[in-house]
Amino acid sequence: MAKLVIFDTETTGLEKEDKIIQVGAIVVELGNPNYIEKYDELCSSQIDIKIEAMSVHGIRDIDIKNKPSYKDTKFKAMLDNLNSSENYLIAHNLDFDLNMLKKEGFENRYKLIDTLQCAKHLYQIGEEINGYKLPNHKLQTFRYMMFNQDEENKEANKYGVEIKAHDAIGDVVILKMFLRKLIFKVKEKFKINDFIEICDKMVELTKEPAEVKFINFGKHNGKTISEIESIDPSWLDWLFKEQQKQKDNNDPKFNRDLYYTLDKILKARSLFK
Repeated sequence: MAKLVIFDTETTGLEKEDKIIQVGAIVVELGNPNYIEKYDELCSSQIDIKIEAMSVHGIRDIDIKNKPSYKDTKFKAMLDNLNSSENYLIAHNLDFDLNMLKKEGFENRYKLIDTLQCAKHLYQIGEEINGYKLPNHKLQTFRYMMFNQDEENKEANKYGVEIKAHDAIGDVVILKMFLRKLIFKVKEKFKINDFIEICDKMVELTKEPAEVKFINFGKHNGKTISEIESIDPSWLDWLFKEQQKQKDNNDPKFNRDLYYTLDKILKARSLFK
């Protein structure tokens, strides 16, 4: 049966040279609720941990000094062993974690599910969830909007871990809980009951850009794109050109969802000229 590898990494930083220093994963098997594997490993790195990263995940250089390198982790052995198109690799903001794995020589053959991209399709900014308005699609935002402490503790106790923000295994436990929410959302929205079909739909959503409704930066912060189009279309023209430059230069700041949305607006304009 197909397996879901739900994982997260912590790293020495966010730059080109940075590497993995912690991996966390939960592996489950479709149709077999008794099959669960857990991975929670620190790993050494020849790259010093940047202070900006240290202040987020709390891992110091001394914590990884005598740990095995990534290539010697049990996580890597599992990841390579299950690396086939039958199985699913799942993370929140998957591109970042996948890029870190590629730095270690990983060549992907899994079906890919990015819960961040799926969430952008399934939850709109400003949507009300349990009395809160959704401000962004970050995993920790969904955590505090959707789950109480008793629910978190119950889930964490299954794996004998403690949930802490920006800790690989803690984030994976929250991600597994959030994945369950996404599965029910896909089932409801697309009228799909078969679990494999639901997972494959999430693979599709991962590949598709999502339409951006709100701008959360710059002089139009907080406004809808349709509102900006009516009051300041030239700003959207400028923003599209900036996105085009980033796309052409393979800039990591390029936002494919924003580019997709702006491209639709510009094409719609041309129809009415």
